[in-house]
Amino acid sequence: MYERIGEASLKNGASMEIGVVLCPDAEHADEIRPFLGHKGQPWQHHIEGAVAGPLDDLETRFYVGKVDGRIITNIMTVEHVGVGILGHVYTTPERRRLGACNAVMEAQMEEFRTRGARCLYLGTGFDSAAYHIYKRNGFGSVLPRSGFMSYFTEDGFEAAYFAARPCTAREVRWDDWGPVTALTGSHDGDWLRSVAWRMQGPESFEGDFLGLRQRIADGDVDAHVLVTDDGARVGVATLGRHPMWGDARLLDVLCHPNYWPDARKLVDALATDARTLTYVDSAAHAKLDALTALGFLAEVTLPARARRRLRPDWRPSDADADMFDDSAFEDTPLDVTVLAR
Repeated sequence: MYERIGEASLKNGASMEIGVVLCPDAEHADEIRPFLGHKGQPWQHHIEGAVAGPLDDLETRFYVGKVDGRIITNIMTVEHVGVGILGHVYTTPERRRLGACNAVMEAQMEEFRTRGARCLYLGTGFDSAAYHIYKRNGFGSVLPRSGFMSYFTEDGFEAAYFAARPCTAREVRWDDWGPVTALTGSHDGDWLRSVAWRMQGPESFEGDFLGLRQRIADGDVDAHVLVTDDGARVGVATLGRHPMWGDARLLDVLCHPNYWPDARKLVDALATDARTLTYVDSAAHAKLDALTALGFLAEVTLPARARRRLRPDWRPSDADADMFDDSAFEDTPLDVTVLAR
């Protein structure tokens, strides 16, 4: 479905129509696919699937600028329950430096706010030209000197989103893409977030989610999420072959601190008869308690295997000040304990 949401005059005098394509959309599929064909895999797999038909409850939107009826610039968002990721920002080379991308982004952000959506995440080069375009549109670095950026339409988003309430475990679906990045990008939680995905501290799961989807499809990994009744993703766990220990399985579990009491739901959903190893850093006391209660026992402790790089009490406050706030950083070694069951 296509909706016109604005228009703009480019610096060369051309008139540009601004619209949004809500997928699936057969009419625009043949133009969007080649327009973003340079993205390659794994991104192209999502683009092909989104324009052709529903991907679970994932909402994929392409915000486009058209001159003489042809797309010259694009911004994509993927969302569920108003939580999403912004990406695939691209303008044809001959139409750059004309203000096309800026105009589409202003319209896109206004449309995002108007329909009551809540937050977006993106990844770009820190302090790059693109970084400053996003910053002008309200995005800020999740941590200093980082191109991982977030935008919120409401104050106190994380406190409300992750507030304790009932949740259930289910298999990972396409519509978990944006909400799981809200979980991995949260400032609350353990430092060692995933061994399988090499994740420490607040990080984006944008690209790795597509890798996870492929590994699930290949049968290499099983994955479940904790979901509240109103759609917040508050925990995620994956189970796959351990890369070092033969027939053992590697279990990764990440929960928001308010949801470690519910970790059993994730672990039980991924039950296996094989020997299972999981990893806990020395500051992750709630995670250790939750896994110990599920029968995991400490096997070995690896001294200083992880290093906390960000103060636990640091939170973003001002987009300008946060960019270079080196007081946010620390270098604290954390022991990592291997648990087995």
